[in-house]
Amino acid sequence: MSENTTLSMLCNQCSMSMAGGCGSKGQEVGTCGKDKNLANLQDMMIYGLKGLSAYRTHANQFGANTKEVDDVIAKTLYFTLTNSNFNFDDHIAQLMKIGNAGVTMMNTLSDTHTSKLGIPTPVTVSQNKAEGKAILVSGHNLDMFYKLLKDTEGKGINIYTHSEMLPAHGYPELRKFKHLKGNIGKAWFDQTKLFEEWPGSIIVNTNCIVPPKKSSTYVDRLYTYDIVGIEEGKKIVNDNFDEIIAQTLALPNVDAFNSNETLQTGHHYKTILTLAPQILDAVKAGKIKQFFVIAGCDAPGKAGEYYRHIAENLPKDCIIVTSSCGKFRFNDIDFGEIEGTGIPRYLDLGQCNDSNGAVHIASAISNALNVPVNDLPIAIVLSWMEQKAVIILLGLFSLGIKDIYLGPKPPEFVNEDIFNFLDENFNLHLSNMKDYESDLNALLLK
Repeated sequence: MSENTTLSMLCNQCSMSMAGGCGSKGQEVGTCGKDKNLANLQDMMIYGLKGLSAYRTHANQFGANTKEVDDVIAKTLYFTLTNSNFNFDDHIAQLMKIGNAGVTMMNTLSDTHTSKLGIPTPVTVSQNKAEGKAILVSGHNLDMFYKLLKDTEGKGINIYTHSEMLPAHGYPELRKFKHLKGNIGKAWFDQTKLFEEWPGSIIVNTNCIVPPKKSSTYVDRLYTYDIVGIEEGKKIVNDNFDEIIAQTLALPNVDAFNSNETLQTGHHYKTILTLAPQILDAVKAGKIKQFFVIAGCDAPGKAGEYYRHIAENLPKDCIIVTSSCGKFRFNDIDFGEIEGTGIPRYLDLGQCNDSNGAVHIASAISNALNVPVNDLPIAIVLSWMEQKAVIILLGLFSLGIKDIYLGPKPPEFVNEDIFNFLDENFNLHLSNMKDYESDLNALLLK
């Protein structure tokens, strides 16, 4: 029997088992019996699992118990077998389980980070200012970052962060190392230009690596870690930093970076919750009118300026809560404080996995005011790019969070039917990237 004949029989068998569609949803049967909506929902599952697996890996590297989440990952992969399940509602239920696992994993990772590295506190970080022999680190892996700081201590090498490593400066156990100096560059996609200009060595320790161009001159000083890799690059194996230390000392100084800019970070939710009484007093007194969660994964292009326009045009009685690399669209702005309170208007919760902090803050306010979370003066504006954004969004859905604005555009697997379902059940909005003012007017409390 030929391969094509076997595939044809399988498709017919799947189609027959799919007869009648998905109950009341009435979708048409598609390739191999999987209607397009179900196939797209399974794509969403897989992308959610990718982000979930990343967070699980980071926590596991610190020794956290991830058994509960591992079981969800395995069962979801089983769920996506070609002839396993053709029920729309079951797909939605499984997506909610993935989202719930995402919340669990982000909480576990957050607790693991703070137990090992201390609770972050607000800190001012120099931006695009460097000196001497230096290593630039991009990524999310704080375990590797701690080991690098420890191994380079006293060796005449300064360490700088890039993109999602910026929040590392807030952790007390990392800040103890005096050779942790500042941040260079912005979101992940500036790598090819930034790395060309950076004369020191470079480590990319998690996802968000941009493949170097063939003409790139930095490949011979670029190192990758764990699952990250490029064909031409060097690999750090078994946490042995000897090679990069030796090369860094032989490379030119990085004195060409001499900006006087600064950035703020270190507003972990466990620190912010210590300000809960002051925040609640300010809300009750009308000094804080609204919270805006403006977060997510940034992407190249002018569309991302939408988030800067939203942030910089907020009234002075609004607080911005952010995380992930989307903050680099606007974190160079000095937003000041809520007048008469000393409470900063800009709160950087940390990396994308620290997005759970916004939920903890909202829950604390909800409990204190005895108001449901969805009725609180909180607007959520997310930028969507890749897998970790999917697991964060699923996590919010699993908690019943509604009225989210999402952009620049949904991924291909969110087709019209699925978006209509999300709109109907979660009041999901697509951001108007060409007219931020209309969105801002809709979001602001009147």
